[in-house]
Amino acid sequence: MQMNLTAKLLVPVYVLSALLALIFTWYHVPAYLGNGALEALIAFWTAAIVDTNPASKFIVVDILFLAFVCNLWMFIEGRRLGFRYLYVYILGGALIAISVAFPLFLAARELRLAKGDLRYQIKTYDMFVLMLFSFTAVGAGVLAI
Repeated sequence: MQMNLTAKLLVPVYVLSALLALIFTWYHVPAYLGNGALEALIAFWTAAIVDTNPASKFIVVDILFLAFVCNLWMFIEGRRLGFRYLYVYILGGALIAISVAFPLFLAARELRLAKGDLRYQIKTYDMFVLMLFSFTAVGAGVLAI
């Protein structure tokens, strides 16, 4: 596969960005671990949305809406480019961090574009997942008020 100069420059930048985001976001995760995954998840979102200040609530709601739009675009672009494991990026954004999953998707996209093999098809279940993400963002916005 012959990559153009843009892809050669962007792919490492995207991968490095994802790695740094993983390090800097997951540095804070151990504070919520210890009582099991469900309890950690509840404690995290309670701390992020309910028991916090207005600036933190702003950032959380802003990121959730940005994550929704990123997921929407990843679905459409991933289907257009024929990504086989598209849900790895979507689940990675939800379970790890969107700041990790999105740059990895962008790196994979650059590699796919360099390859030149393009296909497009949105699946019905994609729309249900997108609705779930939109309801999550709106729900977080309502809880933050």
